[in-house]
Amino acid sequence: MLMKRFSLTMFTMFSCSVLAHAGALDVLKGKYAFDWHANPAETKCLKVAGKLLSDLTSKRFHCDMTLKTNSSSGVGLRNCSAGANGKEYLIFDTKHDCEEERQSQAANE
Repeated sequence: MLMKRFSLTMFTMFSCSVLAHAGALDVLKGKYAFDWHANPAETKCLKVAGKLLSDLTSKRFHCDMTLKTNSSSGVGLRNCSAGANGKEYLIFDTKHDCEEERQSQAANE
């Protein structure tokens, strides 16, 4: 009986943790992002939805939801990274801000 309670408790804690992780990142839905590890002149700003949203909310990515203003264009951004050699998405509230930053980085290449 004690083992069943322990197992149920662990399952509940794990489930809540996964849901909390995904729930906190739901604010990314509808934003715009590009992978700044790719060539900024050749990449595009993508709407955070579907597969991209699923990828960013997976355990493969770590997202820093703190709004930063250290972009080349000066607009606010968040970022999600898949590790040292993986993709790193810069995420913006609007497509205009995303394009402005992407073009600014492309000009600096």
